[in-house]
Amino acid sequence: MKSAPFSRPAVVLLPTLAVALLALSIILGAFEKSPPRAGDRSRPGAYSISALGYAGFYDTLKRLGRPVLRGLSGLSTQVGADGTLIVAEPDLSRMTEAERGRILEAPRLLLVLPKWGGRPDPVRPAWLEAVYYLPPGTARQTLALAGVEAEVRRQPWPELWAVNEIGPRPSGSGRAQLIRSEKIRPLVASEEGFLLLGEIPEGPGKIWILADPDLMNNQGLPKGDNLSFMLALVDRLRGWNSPDPKGPLVFDETVHGLAAARWSPLKLLFDFPLVLVTVLLGLTALLAVLAGGGRFGAPLKAAPGLDFGKKQLIDNSARLLDQAGRQAGVLKRYVLLSLRSAGRQLHAPAGLDDRALALWLDRVGRARGLGRSCAEILENLSEPFETGPEPRLERLFACAREIYRWKGEILNGSAAHRRHGQGHPH
Repeated sequence: MKSAPFSRPAVVLLPTLAVALLALSIILGAFEKSPPRAGDRSRPGAYSISALGYAGFYDTLKRLGRPVLRGLSGLSTQVGADGTLIVAEPDLSRMTEAERGRILEAPRLLLVLPKWGGRPDPVRPAWLEAVYYLPPGTARQTLALAGVEAEVRRQPWPELWAVNEIGPRPSGSGRAQLIRSEKIRPLVASEEGFLLLGEIPEGPGKIWILADPDLMNNQGLPKGDNLSFMLALVDRLRGWNSPDPKGPLVFDETVHGLAAARWSPLKLLFDFPLVLVTVLLGLTALLAVLAGGGRFGAPLKAAPGLDFGKKQLIDNSARLLDQAGRQAGVLKRYVLLSLRSAGRQLHAPAGLDDRALALWLDRVGRARGLGRSCAEILENLSEPFETGPEPRLERLFACAREIYRWKGEILNGSAAHRRHGQGHPH
């Protein structure tokens, strides 16, 4: 029986390890939150670490114990009845009409107007190579999501705010983006009546508008009291109509073109880290095939044992003589040896050559009633070739058969004569 190339413990251990790794990868993958692509991280959003992103504010909220999420799908379920939706600088070109209407269904909404555009750094995609002001019309189009029209103005940051219901004083550098509309109630406003933060009183929920994103993005959050201002802002918005706010803060990332990856079991098997399990399973299957390959198919024939008998020796000798082309010489030798063997058994006179011996044996044969003549067989043996070696080989085989029969008859006849008391001629 053919032995397996792998031991039984090895064949059992490899599939066991593969199944264990597969289960571990699935468990770890269930708790993994995949970030967006690196190219998207340069845009405004809670995943972005660029100057225009909000990853710094998101991480701060999380470290301070605020329940905060980055929504990629199922936002209505994540926000729930007590949550707050943060829609920061939405990309209107990536939003459908249904998505534009959905944001107003949140019980609490903070809408941050767009101000900046950026060009990603080709060497470091998560960074920006350059930033630039967006047209004021972009902010007005975003305000249209809330169903209001307003004047957008960019001016130096005010030293003092005529209205500030939040508390900490917001500040910035460069030009501040402010808005003015009769439909928006001021929460933080300048002496001229331009709003940095306002509230839309109409609607089923609470809608706040933050005109300038520099108070919340990575480049403006560390300046002055902006961090304290933003924390007070979200805490107050979360606590609207709730003395003990528990609802989460949900950053809507779908407005930046991000979405949860579609789950595919086949694709999952070829993504890291499950691809390691896939490779291990393939190797295990290959090893199993190699280990069991000798058990299938027709049984192997046992090698023939060595035969040292006479028949095997004769067969081997015949094959060697046949390959050497010595049939003619062997057959002649056989005929002559048979002739001389018969002469010795019949006590032929000594010193006779092959021809004389054949004549003497023929006289004995005639005396015993034999019709065959060994002299004629000997003459046929010495005839020349006719058309080639094969006809001569046929004659030689015929002579060998004739001499074999002749020898048997003359010897048997001699035994019969001895039983009747007849003597042998000399």
